[in-house]
Amino acid sequence: MHPRNPYRIPPDFKELALKFPEFRKHAKQKLSGKIEIDFKDAAAVRALSTVLLKRDFNLEVELPPDRLVPTLPLRINYLLWVEDLLQSAKPATEQLVHGIDIGTGACCIYPILAARMKGWHFTATETDEINFKCSVDTVERNCLQTHVTVVKVSAESMLHGNIDSTKQYDFTMCNPPFFDSDSFGPKSRSEKRPLPMCPKSGGSTSATEIAVKGGEVKFIENLIKECHELKPCVRLFTTMVGHKSSLVPIKALLKEAGACSWNETEFCQGRTTRWGLAWTFCDNIVLANPPQSQRKAHVKGPPPLNYSISRERWSSKGEFSVACVLLKSVELLSSLKMEIRKVKEKKDRKAVEFIAKENTWSNQRRRQREEKRIANQGFEQPELKKAKIDAATPEQQNDYKFCLKGLILVEETDADFISLQLQWIEGGLGRESMNQILQYMKNHLFEK
Repeated sequence: MHPRNPYRIPPDFKELALKFPEFRKHAKQKLSGKIEIDFKDAAAVRALSTVLLKRDFNLEVELPPDRLVPTLPLRINYLLWVEDLLQSAKPATEQLVHGIDIGTGACCIYPILAARMKGWHFTATETDEINFKCSVDTVERNCLQTHVTVVKVSAESMLHGNIDSTKQYDFTMCNPPFFDSDSFGPKSRSEKRPLPMCPKSGGSTSATEIAVKGGEVKFIENLIKECHELKPCVRLFTTMVGHKSSLVPIKALLKEAGACSWNETEFCQGRTTRWGLAWTFCDNIVLANPPQSQRKAHVKGPPPLNYSISRERWSSKGEFSVACVLLKSVELLSSLKMEIRKVKEKKDRKAVEFIAKENTWSNQRRRQREEKRIANQGFEQPELKKAKIDAATPEQQNDYKFCLKGLILVEETDADFISLQLQWIEGGLGRESMNQILQYMKNHLFEK
């Protein structure tokens, strides 16, 4: 998930259920006390998106029951990626950012989020009559008419004739139908494998939203042709891609069309993965893909390490609360010379991000023994001996220079247990580094 995505820490369903009755009816409590929803139920996902838009962005949205349900983590990942592209392509001379959303859907989700989060302006096009009316209502309900213009267009064209070609636009966005209408259904590498369950279609019963003749490759091929005709007035063109197998033929089409450069990314959120492609016909814009070392940050990381702390075990360490456990954990990490950044603050759920400039947690016992031996030897110990103790092999020195980034999430599971999770973000030795840090925390805090 994008580093600036606010949903890197999942929303607290218990809090949402208490605050919003429309969400509460879809929430279910497990035996452990944890609140969850059925993500295969389109109505539940619709309720979740609606209340998050209201709580986090002050957006009042009504989603039709038979149209695509926009999941916010994915949409925000796409918008933040576009923002990164605009910055890397050097901002336009004017501060105003104007984008085009091709097929804006039932609630104009990208334009209203971008207008609220970034103050961007949008021209949003839509072919479906129901989607068009709902999007217009959404824009008016949230008083965003000065930032978002919704245009009803025909299905014959995606851009040509639908926008004012005398204006300059910064980018286009598109969430195309992923499936082929002639053989509708998710792609499967095995005929024996059961097809994924709903809502792979996002809860939509509109055929034009989820399937098109020729599938997404044919749809994006037509888009590329129109982009070539409008290259003088648009700086960047982007689209989402639903199937990884579609990337190779689409990039071949971009090369054939004469795109000066293009950029590829991966949107990871939960169990869903999508891809993004951006291209330009401007010679002065370079959309090079990041180096392999940077791309690793966007790959799905290993699952977090979980450690359960009981009230009985914690009794000698002070108050048994989420705040106290996190405070003690932060103090321990700070003693290891780690930088701490607050991420989320709630009564029963708190998280911090930590960054290590060097490896200070492994081989602690050996280091302590050496420090104690040096202290006992007094000040007459030759400097050469001390240097030898502190010296490390070139391989060890490289290990100590890396930057490790991780996340600690502490939450109350029930009255007698608190859960601590360590999530690797980037750098170091991945999950192995997290294992070492957790073991260090166990030895010096939880099981001391």
